[in-house]
Amino acid sequence: MNPELRDLARDAERAAERGDPSAAIAGFLDAGSRAAGYQLWRAAARYFRNALELDLLEREPVVRLAGLAARLGNELDWKHYLRVLDDAPAWPRVGCRGARILTHDTGSIVECPGAGPVLELLMTASDLVEVAPDGRFAHMPLAMALVILRRALWPVPREVASPLRVRVAFAGRSPVWLDERGEWSDA
Repeated sequence: MNPELRDLARDAERAAERGDPSAAIAGFLDAGSRAAGYQLWRAAARYFRNALELDLLEREPVVRLAGLAARLGNELDWKHYLRVLDDAPAWPRVGCRGARILTHDTGSIVECPGAGPVLELLMTASDLVEVAPDGRFAHMPLAMALVILRRALWPVPREVASPLRVRVAFAGRSPVWLDERGEWSDA
C-alpha cells in the first residue's frame, strides 16, 4: 500500500476514534481522492466507504462512489443511493461503525448505534443471508444495506488475498456476493 495513503487513512481513523466524525470523513475523502489519482480504484472506493460508514446520509462519499462505480461494476447501486438521498428521507443521522447483529427467538436484526434496528436478517442457507430494511428505513438502497451489513458481519476485515464472502439477497432482489472488504458483485 502507498505510504501516503496509509498515513492519511490512519489519521482519519484516529479522528474517528477520538470522536471527530467531520475530520474523519474529510480524511477518508482525501485518502480516497488521492488513491483515485493513482488509479487505485478499489482502495479509493474503500476509503470513500469508510467515510460513509461514519454517516450513512453524508452525500459527498456517495457522490464519489457513484463516480467510481462504472470502474467497479456497481454504478446503478450508487446512483440509486443518490436518488434516495435526493428524496430527503426523514431518517436519523446514523453511522454503522458499531453495527451489530442481535438474534432472538423472534428473529435477527442489525442494529446501529443511535438508530436502533436498521435491517432484518434471515439466514436461509449456509451462504445466503436475506436482508430487508427495518420499517423506518423502507426505502433503503442496496448499497446502504451492504455497507451496514458488511460492518455487522466483519467489524474488522482482514487484509488477505481471499476475503470471506456471503451471498446477500436484499428486499427480494437477486443475490449478490458481499465480501469482508465491502465489495460486492452479482452472484
